[in-house]
Amino acid sequence: MSKDTKPKHDELQKKHALEQHEVKQVLNFLKRYGTLIGAGIVAATVAVLASHALAANKAAKIAEAEQMLLSAQTPQQLEEVVNNYKSTPTAPVALLNLAKTLFNEGETAQARAQYERFVDDYKKSDQLPIAVFGLAYCSEAEGRFDEAASEFKTFLADNPGHYLESPAVLAMARCLEQAGRTNEARIVLEDFLAQNADSRWAGAAEVSLQQLGK
Repeated sequence: MSKDTKPKHDELQKKHALEQHEVKQVLNFLKRYGTLIGAGIVAATVAVLASHALAANKAAKIAEAEQMLLSAQTPQQLEEVVNNYKSTPTAPVALLNLAKTLFNEGETAQARAQYERFVDDYKKSDQLPIAVFGLAYCSEAEGRFDEAASEFKTFLADNPGHYLESPAVLAMARCLEQAGRTNEARIVLEDFLAQNADSRWAGAAEVSLQQLGK
């Protein structure tokens, strides 16, 4: 070996020795912690599988709740959906259906209880305005016309542009008339027609306006 190549050779030997040392360290690390690493991978795999299983179970629960809601025909069956599927998005829908069904059957006090239950249990729900609207209807059905008119007015103030806005205006006018506040009812209806002449509710508003005081 020439004097020129000897330094390069020594350098290569040092690199090789360093590589061998690193390999040895890696092997020692794997011997010492390989079981733990393997256990970690297994644990992670189990966690992923468990997550998938929970997601599948949740989806199955939701599908089951929706099917039960579609087949529910009585207040008792709707109550079962509400109680047995509380963790699903179907429960609040079933509760509103229960309240409406009771109201339609003339069970105003029970309907009110269910609407109030919704307000208590689903304060952040997008469907909360429907329950508030239902409570105002209950007040009207109970003959508390001044209170009902105030509740419809509050509904309108709190929910501008809601799809129940027009029915709420007509209901408020109706309650004002029943409370003997005919002039206020007239103003409400005239304002509504002025702003919603092309609304599909305009016809009903015109009929209500014509019948005021009769």
